[in-house]
Amino acid sequence: MNKRKLSIVFAGTPEFACPSLKKVLDNEKLVAIITQPDRPAGRGKKLFPPAVKLMGEKKGIPVYQPKNLENPAFLKKISSLQPDLLVIVAFGRILPKIVLDIPRVFSINLHPSLLPKYRGPAPIRWVLIKGEEQTGITIQRVRETIDTGEIILQSKVFINLKDTYGTLSKRLSQQGAEILIEAIHLIKENNFKLKPQKGKISFAPKITSDTSKINWKTSAQEIHNLVRGLNPSPRAFTTFLKKESPSTIKIWKTSVWKETLNRKKTFPGTIIKIQKEKGFIVQTEKENLLIEEIQLPGKTKISAYDFIKGYHIKKGFLLGV
Repeated sequence: MNKRKLSIVFAGTPEFACPSLKKVLDNEKLVAIITQPDRPAGRGKKLFPPAVKLMGEKKGIPVYQPKNLENPAFLKKISSLQPDLLVIVAFGRILPKIVLDIPRVFSINLHPSLLPKYRGPAPIRWVLIKGEEQTGITIQRVRETIDTGEIILQSKVFINLKDTYGTLSKRLSQQGAEILIEAIHLIKENNFKLKPQKGKISFAPKITSDTSKINWKTSAQEIHNLVRGLNPSPRAFTTFLKKESPSTIKIWKTSVWKETLNRKKTFPGTIIKIQKEKGFIVQTEKENLLIEEIQLPGKTKISAYDFIKGYHIKKGFLLGV
C-alpha cells in the first residue's frame, strides 16, 4: 500500500462536515481548512464560528474564511500550499473554477444523495419530503456545473420510517466520512475510475417559506413527509386565527391516522378530533393526520395536546387560514 499521505485542503462549514474532517485529519496531511465567515445568531446576534472552524483550530490547522473566494491574497496562499486534493463537504457556497483548479490531482465533493438524483443544496431534506425509501453518498469529481461531476464512489443508505432530517443527516454524515476516506485511498493508490453519472436526474432546491408551509389539500402522507424533512429545521408550519389575527404553528411531529373518521361538510385543515394525551387530528385531502408536537412563535416545543388545552381549541377549528 502507498504509505505517502496526500496533502489536502478541506472546504466545509457545518457539523455535518466534521466526521469527514476528522477522517482526513486522522489519515492524511491536512494543510488548511476553508470555511464560511462567522455568522450572527440568536437574539443578540452574537457571531458564532462554524463547527469546522472550531475543530480545525483545536487541532492547530490554519483556517481561512474568505468573503471573496477569488481574493488574490487568498488564492496565492492556498496555491502556495500545493495540495494534492481539495475535499469539499457541505461548504455552502459554489467554489469558483480558479479555486477548484488549484490541487495537483483534482477537487472532490461528498454529496449526500445517489447522484444524479437530488442534485442541489438540500438533498437530505428532499429525499424525505418525496418519501424515498433509500438515499446514499456520492463522492464525485467536482466540475463547474453543480453536482454533474464523474462518480468515484457511491454507497446506499436506507431510510427508516421514523427518520427526520436530523436523524438521517447524522447517519449520512457518519457513513459519508467512511466513504470519503475510502475514495481518497483509492485516489492515492491510483485505483479508481471516473464514472459518468447515469439515470434519471432530479433536483433538491433550497428550502423556502413556500416549501415549508403546509398545504392541507395534499395527502396526510405527503404532509407527514414534509414535517419529517424539515425537522429540526426550518420546520413545517401552518397558520391559524388567534383572536382574529393570523398566527403560525410550527409542526415538529406527526403521524398518519388510519382510523376512519367522519369528514362530512368539513374542509382540509379542519381539526376533526381531539385525541386525548396524543394531540389533535386534522383532515387532509386523503386520510387524516395526527399532530403530536408543535411550537408557537417565541415559545419552546410543546405537545399538541397541551396546545389544545391551553388555547381551548375545539373540534371544527380550521388551520391554514
